[in-house]
Amino acid sequence: MSTRDFTIKTNVLKRLVKEQIYYNQEKLHQQKRIDAMVAKDPEDYEIKKQREVLEETLDMLPDVERRIKAAHQDLANLVTNANPDLKSSKEYEGAVQALEAYE
Repeated sequence: MSTRDFTIKTNVLKRLVKEQIYYNQEKLHQQKRIDAMVAKDPEDYEIKKQREVLEETLDMLPDVERRIKAAHQDLANLVTNANPDLKSSKEYEGAVQALEAYE
């Protein structure tokens, strides 16, 4: 176990949280787009395609959540089993902060 392991696992967790935020923003944006299209022309073929895009986004949210939980658990295990020599490193502190921020 090295400080590099803490850096990698911390960055994985951060990236997945950013991905979740992106999918949530995309969901809202897509829903607004569909609502505007329906208001203009409820029979438009493009609405069906936009709804498919929205469904794909919605399908990704549970997967991202599952991956966040797994990454959080991996990082928590790494922190719990950390070598005492590494506990004074900035990478260890960053890992602990990430765990606290994304609980």
